[in-house]
Amino acid sequence: MLYTDYAFFFQLAGLILLVAMIGAIVLTLRDRPGVKRQNISVQNTRTQGMAVDTIKVPSRQGVEV
Repeated sequence: MLYTDYAFFFQLAGLILLVAMIGAIVLTLRDRPGVKRQNISVQNTRTQGMAVDTIKVPSRQGVEV
């Protein structure tokens, strides 16, 4: 009964979701100046030495950057 009596509403809901999905894709793929883009190859070649700085801090003293 659900898919026979309300078939039009299911199709309408599917169309609305499709338009929303296409709109979200269009908004995210537009070119915006001044926005940094990810460089996947740089992220994949990063080592632990490049990512973490280990600093020996004496007790009861702060860290100066």
